[in-house]
Amino acid sequence: MEKNRNGLVAFALLGLAVGTAAYYLLGTEDGKKQLDRANDGIKSLTKSIKDLSKKEAKRAQKFAKTAKEDLEDLKDRAKDAGKSVLDKASSKANEWASKASDAAHGVADKAENLADRAKSDIKNA
Repeated sequence: MEKNRNGLVAFALLGLAVGTAAYYLLGTEDGKKQLDRANDGIKSLTKSIKDLSKKEAKRAQKFAKTAKEDLEDLKDRAKDAGKSVLDKASSKANEWASKASDAAHGVADKAENLADRAKSDIKNA
């Protein structure tokens, strides 16, 4: 029973405090001014947060765009470097193939000459 009475008294005191604050804020000129200032402060804070959020969003968007452009640039450079390396390798391969072909023809010509000489030597013997 004692607990219930203490709870009721606490609840009544809380209600009285809320009522007094409400009366002060809504029922008096000074309270209304205080309430208006509080509302203005909250609106200003909300606007500042929105502006800051927009600013940060723009900054993040700009950073993302720059990062994307840098990545595209790196990809293009890598492609160009890859093409250059492939072109050089292809050129060298063609050069080596030509040299090998020339050498093979030279060896074939020498072999043919040797075979002709051998035939000639056999006929003359």
